Amino acid sequence: MAKRTKKQAVTATTTIATDKWRFYLMWGVVLLCFLTLVFRAFYVQVIDRNFLQTKANALILRDQKIEAMRGVISDRNGVPLAISSPIMKIVMDPRDYFENKKLYEEMTKPSADGKRRKPKQKLPDKDFNLDELADAVGMDRGELKRKMYEHQHSRYLVLKTEVPPPQADIILKRNFQGIYTEKSYKRYYPQPQPNAQIIGLTNNDGKGVEGLEMKLNNDLSGVTGLQTSIRDKFGNRVKEPEIIKPVQNGKNYTLSIDSRLQYIMYRELTAAGVANNARSATAIAVDVKTGEILALTSWPSYNPNDKNDLKNKDAMRNRGAIDMFEPGSTMKPFTIAAALESGKYTPNSIINTAPGNMRIGDHTIRDTHNYGTLTLAGVIIKSSNVGAAKIALSLPTPTVPTFFKRVGFGERSAVHFPGESPGLILPKKYWNVSEIGTMAYGYGLNATVLQMAQGYAMLANHGLQMPLSLYKLDHAPEGKQVLDPKIANEVLLMMEQVTQPGGTARQAQIPGYRVGGKTGTAHKLNPDRRGYSKTEYRALFAGVAPVSDPRIAMIVVVENPRGAYYGGLVAAPAFARIMQESLRLLNVPLDRPLQQTNN
Repeated sequence: MAKRTKKQAVTATTTIATDKWRFYLMWGVVLLCFLTLVFRAFYVQVIDRNFLQTKANALILRDQKIEAMRGVISDRNGVPLAISSPIMKIVMDPRDYFENKKLYEEMTKPSADGKRRKPKQKLPDKDFNLDELADAVGMDRGELKRKMYEHQHSRYLVLKTEVPPPQADIILKRNFQGIYTEKSYKRYYPQPQPNAQIIGLTNNDGKGVEGLEMKLNNDLSGVTGLQTSIRDKFGNRVKEPEIIKPVQNGKNYTLSIDSRLQYIMYRELTAAGVANNARSATAIAVDVKTGEILALTSWPSYNPNDKNDLKNKDAMRNRGAIDMFEPGSTMKPFTIAAALESGKYTPNSIINTAPGNMRIGDHTIRDTHNYGTLTLAGVIIKSSNVGAAKIALSLPTPTVPTFFKRVGFGERSAVHFPGESPGLILPKKYWNVSEIGTMAYGYGLNATVLQMAQGYAMLANHGLQMPLSLYKLDHAPEGKQVLDPKIANEVLLMMEQVTQPGGTARQAQIPGYRVGGKTGTAHKLNPDRRGYSKTEYRALFAGVAPVSDPRIAMIVVVENPRGAYYGGLVAAPAFARIMQESLRLLNVPLDRPLQQTNN
């Protein structure tokens, strides 16, 4: 019997070394996997946390701006001149709409056998019909669909602005997918035309683009807030919004303007402008004791509530601050004040104006009549160009222009209105005989209505100049004494005689009040600025009342009146009507017997 051979094992017998190597390898793999998981968790939760959090928030959170309410602009008595009313904006989230529409279609998609499957979860109570949405919003159906498909991945698409809140609520109740509203504010001006050129207006984005709305835009705008809300995948809000950044409403402003006086002024300027077929009419009223501007307006004006009324840019300009012009004879009281201050003249000094004209170089200065000899008061009363020029030329050359600059001409006022003109006093190197002579009666320099009002208010306030203000003041500011009170009072009494028999402005008289002022009838420069027009004029009247204790300084300027064009016939009557009602409304006491005015 053959001997059986022993078979060798297929797998070699393991050794302790081999088992250790396998053990370490296994644990190494496990440790590597563990470390990988730890590193991944650390990366996700620490390093890349913000990115993933942002992605998650994008799915469930909706940030929404909270528009700040623009500040109210009121007159000195609290009457609103510019207010903001709530208005809604209809906004669509196209991405949300298309994602949820796809989900809704999948949930309601029929099965392979053609039977409609029962959804595993409750269907969203949302309306996906774009045609119905377009009808509700008031858009063209095709236009809405085109916008939606052009902005499929957008989270923000404005469908309609300036929607009244009740109408917006009706649209929201229709439960259209992806639709929500944003609250904003629309600017409204209760008294548009009289105040438009001061207040200005805002654009469609609520930003001030004219007047005080532009100048004060940052303060009026406030600070926009931000809130966030949690929504489910169908866009339904599941939690009340959380305020992330609180809204700060705009600052309110109280102007020095009295809307009653402003209305009266605009009404009378309109009447004067239409009656005289003028190009424009502008006026200002200033509180003599404080420098507050009580009224400032121009005709024609515009309605900032009506966007179709914004085409006439000329009517939108605040002429009182922006336009500069040669003020003509209304500068003569300042020339007389400079003469009295020099010590060379007294109110009774005599000036020979015969024969009613004088030659300076190649330029002839003329009066309307030969007034012969006049006192300083007579130069103002009769408005003698020759007398004013002779007085100025008898003084050291810098006297008159230097005095004008000290009073405030040639520089912007403290109002700093947007676009305000500084006027013009020629540099010293141009102060020759011809310039000084013409400057004495209001030519060869440019002034603004603001500067004129500031100067006349100074004369009425005993030489104490108050900075002009468009904002209501709690107390009178500290003024600057630019003229001796005695001289200012002497000039004021001279101006009073202008409105009395023999003066050029008898139509400026007001029953029960003493009125002082000065007329101006200025030839306008030709368009090519070469010489003066013989057919176009500027009629002015500048005055104060009551003379015994002045309260209001007022300037009236009428551009290009047709027919009568003298300041005493065109501007003075408008001055009288505005001033009379203004003094009555401010309860200013009478300072003379209430009787028929002198003729």
